[in-house]
Amino acid sequence: MRLNNEAQAVLGRTPIGMLALRAGRLPLVNPAAFHFASGSLWMTTSRYAAKILSAKRDPRAAFLVDGGSQALLLRGALEAYDPLSVSSQVRAVLDGPGYFLGMAGYALKNAPYFAGYLLDLTHIPREWLPYNRVVLRLRASDAELMEVPPFPAAQAARVPAVPAEVSRRLAGVPRGYACWLEGGMPVIRPALWEVERGEVTLAPSAGRVRSGSVGALVVESHHRFRPSLMVGACVRGTFGATTDGSGIGERYAINPADIPTVVELRPERVTSWRGFAIATAVPRSARHLRVAQA
Repeated sequence: MRLNNEAQAVLGRTPIGMLALRAGRLPLVNPAAFHFASGSLWMTTSRYAAKILSAKRDPRAAFLVDGGSQALLLRGALEAYDPLSVSSQVRAVLDGPGYFLGMAGYALKNAPYFAGYLLDLTHIPREWLPYNRVVLRLRASDAELMEVPPFPAAQAARVPAVPAEVSRRLAGVPRGYACWLEGGMPVIRPALWEVERGEVTLAPSAGRVRSGSVGALVVESHHRFRPSLMVGACVRGTFGATTDGSGIGERYAINPADIPTVVELRPERVTSWRGFAIATAVPRSARHLRVAQA
């Protein structure tokens, strides 16, 4: 896929994007450093990451690159190349120079993160060391460049069912990301968000969410080059009815009439991360769902 100059500019000035794929019934969204080359997005991850198994079950994926006033959404099929797998090595060779150019560009663009890994080397779990990493390639089949309105500063909001340090770091983050499925493919949009008494509401910058559909809200605090200092949470569940948006209006000090459609998200699982430490919890309000599904 070939992209225009505006899309290329968004890719060039943004170091981290959001990868979404289907993990069973619910979508899963994670941040990832990336490089775009040969019509594909290139990333790396641990061979033990949940996204590897999810991509094997259903390779349909989306990747949002948020450049501030503009964002680029790429969708396509996700595949993994494991250096320890003979079949992966054969596929890499058959792809010609694309694989090697993609990885060379990835290393060059993300040099600050490689330096950050070296600083944290003694604290990195074995699963995330270089010899346990695999390459992910998103072969883009669809691209959408969108205008994103400015996000005002926000009052503190507590993400449910996450450790206290994660909650504290994310409390004042104004920009969240909403994910849902359209035609079986994930969609990601920047979103206003609020949590009040455990009730999660969000307002995507564009698009419409169907009540009863599954989706997610992601909130993250990036670091310029230290992966160990990145903190975030992915709240997954089912979308409920639309609301009046008064809570979001109060959090951002904006008129509810100026807010896009606000929808409730009923949390079922919350995955949080602080550096390489990842935890998943079931919110108290959703524990009856776990019992019913069991």
